[in-house]
Amino acid sequence: MSVNKPAIPFQSNYIEINGCRMHYFDEGKGDVILFAHGIPEWSMTYAKLINELSTNYRCIIPDHIGFGLSDKTDKLPLTPKAHAERLLQFIDKLQLKDINLVVHDFGGPIGMGALVLQPGLFHTLTISNTWLWSLVGTKVGDGLKMMQDFVGKWLYLSYGFSVKYMAKNAFANKKDFDAVRDIFMYPYQTKADRYANYQLMLEMLNSGAYYDECLARLKQLNMPVQIVWGMKDKFFPHSDYLERWKKELPQASIKLLPDSGHFPQIETPRAFAGAIKEIAVVV
Repeated sequence: MSVNKPAIPFQSNYIEINGCRMHYFDEGKGDVILFAHGIPEWSMTYAKLINELSTNYRCIIPDHIGFGLSDKTDKLPLTPKAHAERLLQFIDKLQLKDINLVVHDFGGPIGMGALVLQPGLFHTLTISNTWLWSLVGTKVGDGLKMMQDFVGKWLYLSYGFSVKYMAKNAFANKKDFDAVRDIFMYPYQTKADRYANYQLMLEMLNSGAYYDECLARLKQLNMPVQIVWGMKDKFFPHSDYLERWKKELPQASIKLLPDSGHFPQIETPRAFAGAIKEIAVVV
């Protein structure tokens, strides 16, 4: 299946973290909005949000090591905890502060993991279609168990399961995926490209204690928090995940996106950006 190189309308920047080059976009001026992406995403899957927000904000979106245009490696730990620690190094090198953090999918455990380690760096938190608790013993956890053997490894590394099946079927309207297919697939064409995606899939079950610890710390913090949810998400259904978030963070404001599946940054970017603007108020 051929893949065309997508047009990248932003300047690519690079910074060295733990001996690897981390790629990122840094667009606009103003208060900082930092996006933590999930799988199988990268910075370009946030292009529509950058276009919506960079007029009034400084929008920064790094590719985690092993993702997007950042270096691919099997020499560094690729757990959510390790990614969170590298995200803090990234923040330190760019000297960011008063950060409005936006997390999605696996960017939740990564971004919120960084936040609870150094909460003084952050101003607000926007949570979208993600989780921060152990999945062991849950329905999705039982499904993930079946992906932990050689079949799961083949699906992720050889077939490209996370892009060709998971991402496509996570859209409310699959035609929306067709329009951004090359953006999703371009950085993940070989086994080496897909390795970090595979490792994080394994960590959905393996890092349960880390998630629970981060959630406990998050609940002790006092900062503006909102939850923005794509209501047609098949893989993170609102009946399970959104309702759990309401119980864990009852003080959080809620913004529902009824026409979006798992990827509101692509499916309903204007509504998603509007929610971010409401919490990340320009002073």
